[in-house]
Amino acid sequence: MVRSGEMADRSAERTPWTWAAFAAALAVTASPAAVLAQTPAPTESQQERVLLEADEVLHDEEAGTVTAQGDVQVRFQGRTMRADRLIYDLNSGGIHASGDVQVVLEDGSITHAEEIEADEAMNVAVASELRARLGNQGTLAARTALRHGENESELRAVVYTSCPLCEEGDRPPTWSLRARRAVQDRDSRTISYQGAVLEVVGAPILYLPYFAHPDPSVGRASGFLPPNIGRNRRLGLFYGQPYYWAASPHSDLTASLRVHENVNPLLRAEYRRRFWSGYVNIDGTVTSEQLFDNEGTRFGEEEWRSSIFADGRFTINDFWRWGFGVERVSEDDFLARYEIPGAGDVRGPFLGDTNRLISQLYTIGQDSRSYASVSFIDIQGLRPSDTADLLPTVAPYADAERVYIDPWLRGQVRLQGNMALITRDDFDSPATSQYDGDTGRLSLGATWRKDMIFGPGMVLSPFAQIRGDLYHVETSADDYETFSRALGLAGAEVSWPFMRPGDDIDVVVEPVVMAAYGTEDAEDSRIFNEDSLGFELDDSNLFRPNAAPNYDLWEPGARISAGIRATARTHTGESASVMFGRRWRNDADPQFSARSNLNDTSSDWVAATQVNLGSLLAGEARVRLDDESLEVRRLDLGVRAAISRFSAAARYYQYDESFSPDAQTPSEEIEGSVGVDLAYGWRMQAGLTRDLDSDINVRQDIRAIYEDDCTFLEIAYERRERQRGVLGPDESIQIRIGLRSLGVFGGS
Repeated sequence: MVRSGEMADRSAERTPWTWAAFAAALAVTASPAAVLAQTPAPTESQQERVLLEADEVLHDEEAGTVTAQGDVQVRFQGRTMRADRLIYDLNSGGIHASGDVQVVLEDGSITHAEEIEADEAMNVAVASELRARLGNQGTLAARTALRHGENESELRAVVYTSCPLCEEGDRPPTWSLRARRAVQDRDSRTISYQGAVLEVVGAPILYLPYFAHPDPSVGRASGFLPPNIGRNRRLGLFYGQPYYWAASPHSDLTASLRVHENVNPLLRAEYRRRFWSGYVNIDGTVTSEQLFDNEGTRFGEEEWRSSIFADGRFTINDFWRWGFGVERVSEDDFLARYEIPGAGDVRGPFLGDTNRLISQLYTIGQDSRSYASVSFIDIQGLRPSDTADLLPTVAPYADAERVYIDPWLRGQVRLQGNMALITRDDFDSPATSQYDGDTGRLSLGATWRKDMIFGPGMVLSPFAQIRGDLYHVETSADDYETFSRALGLAGAEVSWPFMRPGDDIDVVVEPVVMAAYGTEDAEDSRIFNEDSLGFELDDSNLFRPNAAPNYDLWEPGARISAGIRATARTHTGESASVMFGRRWRNDADPQFSARSNLNDTSSDWVAATQVNLGSLLAGEARVRLDDESLEVRRLDLGVRAAISRFSAAARYYQYDESFSPDAQTPSEEIEGSVGVDLAYGWRMQAGLTRDLDSDINVRQDIRAIYEDDCTFLEIAYERRERQRGVLGPDESIQIRIGLRSLGVFGGS
């Protein structure tokens, strides 16, 4: 007999196989169902001593048993078993542990049971009142657990949930799955239930004769995912059933078939693969169908219709990486007709949106002083007004830059190179469109700048830039011209910051003046503005020496920008800032549009302000005021606020209608949302986007949402009123239910 505080090592009294059986018993009880795995007996070279601690250990030689009781602890190969009582049969190799049995694995996970029995061969093992944690996402309890063979275990009177359990036991979990019988199959890595009932806060709401899900302790597993069920006006009632295939540790595939009430089925496949140097994602859809309108009425011929979105990125070395992005659809309205996501996602350095798809192949190199990139770009337009022949293919677009610090007059020199080759499928006369034919451009330049402090804290920053452009332009069908231009500018920026530190708030006021002169005669009728179509002089570029971005446009002559910047910042992090100024030029230049704010000798006034009071209030505003009448020509205002359980956000913009040639783009629009947090995880949200030009609600929705650590529920109504071709206003009711570790159910 060994008393409390002593340790018994009886390996000399037992043959090695008895300790191997004991170790195997520990291995089997360590599985989530207490009997889910078989661990082969170790060889003699693998055998280690079993350390047993207990208040009392009795060796009954006549019965051939060893009994340990009172705070029993057994340690073997990093695993620990704890129990109130343990009996080991030296003759049969059977083990019986009882009384708050706990098995702790090497990773710290714990399995609980009232009793565990196992024989030496481990062909049969039984556990009662089992409680186990499955990975980090699920908790399972069963009245009994019985193992059938090496890879299958039967659980009876089972309860499963991924919600936190109330320690006092006086409140049921948000949801749980209760079944009379369940089987854990380690070959398929699934847990299947027979006669299952889904309970919400202890109340049964759904009966499932059969239900299965992957074992959360094994990570990814192949199998059917929750379906996507819904209805809308075009498609009618639809049902989408995805299947997930874990092809390897580094790749997987999700394939789904969605059937519709009004139109033919749609097949979708998403493939993902990781490599040692990068990844690849491919998402494609295909169907054979006619065109159909907003009511689901078909017309035209039945054809194969499809979409594909793909991207990948790979590391070459510490400096270089390369990647690609593919965005392509068979017709303009395909994504909108079938409500297919993907447009506007980031797939490379050039970003598309819901109206323009961009396919690209690129390589990028970058370190602390250098940047280089080469890209090949193709654009597909989805607007009805887009003409495929006028949308270019850029092959290639190359950019390079190198920064040198303190090389000349203790300033900074930036060397830049850029090349673009633009091709189009067809050439029309310039009277039809100026953006026809092929264009090639090579630009090389250098910029110098130096910051100096002089006098009473004033900052003087002289700068200079030189650049040469070489063009090769198709001026008529198969007729090309090659020409060049030399550009340069010089000037200085002067600022005088005043700072007033305070006990609570620091204030900085900074008047700024920038003056520069650029070379004249940069305009050439053979150069079309391809890369600076949508820019505008505002607070972000008011003090740039050459306000025109990129390369095709150049701002000639003399110009002066003057303004003032002010910032106030509290010592607790709140802040507010404002900027106000304008630009003067010696000559008006017809190459700049009214939208650019550079079409006259003086620009409109531009101003911007930002306020950040933490989580309570934040806002920003940008405004453009007419240089003579001070009428608002452009306003962009955004604000968010939160107090107690209430939150709100709003954005308003308005601009002069003459700034945009696209009649489909509203010149005045407002959008806003409000939310309120209710009790016990519930919140309500409502949103509205209204086109004030056409006086219609572009989008409106209201949502009720419940969310906790293991559950997500959303009930939403949404309506859209904007017309797009034959696809008009639509509305939908969406119900989504997300159960942690089981998936998301529902769709629009």
